[in-house]
Amino acid sequence: MTKHSASKSLLRLISARYDMCDGLEAYAAFTDLVGTVPGEHAFFAMAVAYGRPFTNNHGLGSIKCEFPTYPDFKDPEMNLRHQRLLDLRNKFIAHSSLEGTRIIVVPPGIPDPGTSVVRDHFEYYMGKRTFFEPAFAAWLVEVVRTFKARLDTAVRAQLEAEFGKETFCIPVELETGWEAFTWTPT
Repeated sequence: MTKHSASKSLLRLISARYDMCDGLEAYAAFTDLVGTVPGEHAFFAMAVAYGRPFTNNHGLGSIKCEFPTYPDFKDPEMNLRHQRLLDLRNKFIAHSSLEGTRIIVVPPGIPDPGTSVVRDHFEYYMGKRTFFEPAFAAWLVEVVRTFKARLDTAVRAQLEAEFGKETFCIPVELETGWEAFTWTPT
């Protein structure tokens, strides 16, 4: 397989497209598993995958380099969907946040309000708001599908700009400029 140098822009576009594919695959798993715990986690995976390109990814940077005004849909509801997915990801799913969180501490010797059990140690209960209702997920997945389609077009245009209109006759590896994965030193 031959290797070709590629711009950071092309690498970022392909990476973002891959993230959208991950998000759509997670949504498909979610719809297959609705009502089970794995279904909830599949929805979480969709939100995390969708938000990945919008963070300052190590070595790649944010997709906002290519789409500085995104979300820029003509339909304001699509812009809202984008923001809702990022809020879910950044405030509830991929990061810990106090928004939507309740914590109850039951001291030793005090009856547990849920079970009336008295313990000799502290008990801690934490609840976070959940967002895995199927109708809500179906509303959100449309922004993932739409952004993936936009990325499909952008990747093809960038490939043509960098390598010409000719299509590749063989698979080609694009050089990323990075070595294989390494653990962060401790």
